[in-house]
Amino acid sequence: MPFKEFVAGTPALASDINTYLMEQSVMTFTNSTARDADLPTPNEGMVVYLTASDHFQVYNGSAWVTFDVGWNAWTPTFTNLTQGTGATTSAFYARIGKTVVAQVYVTMGTSPTVGGQFSISLPVDHANSNRSGSIGACVMRDAGAGVSYLGSVFATSSAPSVARMQTITTSGASATLSSQTATNPFTWATTAGSYFQFTIMYQGV
Repeated sequence: MPFKEFVAGTPALASDINTYLMEQSVMTFTNSTARDADLPTPNEGMVVYLTASDHFQVYNGSAWVTFDVGWNAWTPTFTNLTQGTGATTSAFYARIGKTVVAQVYVTMGTSPTVGGQFSISLPVDHANSNRSGSIGACVMRDAGAGVSYLGSVFATSSAPSVARMQTITTSGASATLSSQTATNPFTWATTAGSYFQFTIMYQGV
């Protein structure tokens, strides 16, 4: 519907309030459950704000689509990795529609426990249509040797999808990828302060 400018003295009709005011305002809800309870049949173009997650959402006619205006912190979970004492984790993501961008920086503390290839949970699950692909690049830093290694980040095919890292290995003019492990590209449990970081982008559900 078009924008309407209300003139002083004009009666406030129910139809105007229900359309120009209600449908063109940004409504605030705690979460999607509260939103759906109050808006069981939303109209296309409606905009809401969810206070619990700090998300703006727009209804596109069939679903609510998230549009973040800033970075959101999240706490990833790890498989095959216990970081050790004094470790740090910094993880932030932003979502525009179904596009998810995330940055992760993880340091090792003293006496970390490493069981194999790390699995890092994603802030939003990966869409079924294109799992198992490369979603970004990573840097793995051996603090003891002072050497950094480049690698690739890929998403697993099973739901919920997780991120895993691979190391780039060169041989002559060729480059190949090998799975990051407890000893590849270096022995992770040796020196506190070693870290990995990556930036990824993928299609969320």
